[in-house]
Amino acid sequence: MNEEFESRDDVSAEAGWKIDVVDRTEDPAASEQRLADVAGRVLRDEGVQHAEISVAVVDDAEMSRLHEDFMQIAGPTDVLTFPLDGDSLEAWSGPIDARRGAGRRICGEVVIGGDTAARVAGELGSLPSEELVLYLVHGILHLCGYDDLDDLQRGQMRRREAELLELLEVSARVDE
Repeated sequence: MNEEFESRDDVSAEAGWKIDVVDRTEDPAASEQRLADVAGRVLRDEGVQHAEISVAVVDDAEMSRLHEDFMQIAGPTDVLTFPLDGDSLEAWSGPIDARRGAGRRICGEVVIGGDTAARVAGELGSLPSEELVLYLVHGILHLCGYDDLDDLQRGQMRRREAELLELLEVSARVDE
């Protein structure tokens, strides 16, 4: 896609946002445009001031390689987030219940396991496209400063994911 995010329907892009989306899977479950729109809605609702985000949907082979290279864990995963610059590199130090993207400058990559989304959706009886949206929301929230390393932070992140999925009218499950 590699173009500036533009206003669409009720999703308004803020000046300074750049969202690039590419799907490298054989059978895309969601359009690149849909994923760009979702990213824009999350950024807007989080109040992000400036964003440069690259989103890639990849197959199990590529996700397994990245998971092993960067996390030293064998096998594919659902989403990997790589903060590259700006506030994405700084740990969150504000209130636990704050929207952590507000006024921030984020830059990073979100890599989504397309095969994993299809597999999990099949197990849950849901749509692969909705799993992809869940993984994208999760990845962008990581770039905004949310984390899921302990129960308190995980709970806050899951609540925020659920709020955003409701806003997006997506019924994917959010683990508590």
